[in-house]
Amino acid sequence: MKTLLSTKRYRPLAFHLGWVALLVAVALPAAESTPPPIQFEETRELIQRVDDAVAMIEGRGIDRACGELQEPGSPWFHDDVYVFVLDLKGDAICHPAQPALQGRSLLELRDPHGKPIVRNFLNEIADGGPGGWVHYLWPRPGDTTFYWKSTYVRRADDEGTEYLVGSGLYSMKIERFFIVEQVDDAARLVEREGEAAFPILRDRASGFRFLDAYIFVMAEDGTELVNVGFPELEGVNLLEFQDTRGKLVSREMLDRLRDSDSAWIEYMWPKPGEGLPSSKSSYVRRVRFDGKLYVVGAGVYLEASPDEEKKPSQTKRP
Repeated sequence: MKTLLSTKRYRPLAFHLGWVALLVAVALPAAESTPPPIQFEETRELIQRVDDAVAMIEGRGIDRACGELQEPGSPWFHDDVYVFVLDLKGDAICHPAQPALQGRSLLELRDPHGKPIVRNFLNEIADGGPGGWVHYLWPRPGDTTFYWKSTYVRRADDEGTEYLVGSGLYSMKIERFFIVEQVDDAARLVEREGEAAFPILRDRASGFRFLDAYIFVMAEDGTELVNVGFPELEGVNLLEFQDTRGKLVSREMLDRLRDSDSAWIEYMWPKPGEGLPSSKSSYVRRVRFDGKLYVVGAGVYLEASPDEEKKPSQTKRP
């Protein structure tokens, strides 16, 4: 991903557990000619913050830049906002929120789910691209509680020495392009490995689940094969399931994918851990492996309108 505003296909999410080369090698066709636009101003501001930090490092040098990045109350470091810098070995060069980490290797750092955070950062710039996104659990500065954090990382070059520069937001609103990347990664994996990919999709350390976003896989007959958010639905045929608006969700997914490689579908579905449905928009892709058709998807929950009535679904399980 050269920039988020580019029309080039977004590069994969950093769930990499040895699967990067595998995913890059699979020639899954691009399903969208243009990526979904950035929806939220906070996302634009985060991207700009990292871009500006990269420009400062490349224009003023790493030592002067790190001094400014660590200045409390500055645009770079305030509240729970900060910019960090690592070298390409995974050593912390500049970490305003936790200065004790500076000079230490963070390469084996993992979140509570076992997700390799810094390795994922480095994987995002490993192919020569300028950067990408990683989602993981991390405490706010001065806190010991873990929150979901989405971090944008980029490569910087100071007179031939390269660095990784990043900044993130806690409990960030999910952009639609996050979902596209998540589903495209999963689709490539299923296209290559078939059902052998399912344990990876379920693995919380793999990166296929973040915030309220999770992967689901459905067979051509409507049977749910993978559902990370609602694992009790695996093995259940949902072909006749209707949401609270009367939409036959699984049938519509299959119908929309008969003549298209991908589609966005809106329907009512509960958030993980909740019983009442919320409005959800899911991106689904058609994938074939060994003659079988699979629907691979994930979605973003939408802000409910004031008059949106939450009703129980027509089935006991959504």
